[in-house]
Amino acid sequence: MIDPIAPAVETPEQVRDRVLLAARHLPAGQFGTTDDCGFAPFSDDLSTSREIAFAKIQARVEGTRLAAREMPQ
Repeated sequence: MIDPIAPAVETPEQVRDRVLLAARHLPAGQFGTTDDCGFAPFSDDLSTSREIAFAKIQARVEGTRLAAREMPQ
């Protein structure tokens, strides 16, 4: 739902749209939006700042919440 390497922070609406697209192809109970180790800082990889990582996580949470409102129960 988000790209942990790209410096641009996705909007909650972009995340929502991606979740709803995935829901067209997968049963809602078989997928979720989670953070992965793509944000883990390593001494040799500072490609994503802490601020960007947290902004992306916030967009994921908010976008998932928006998508949940639009998905059938």
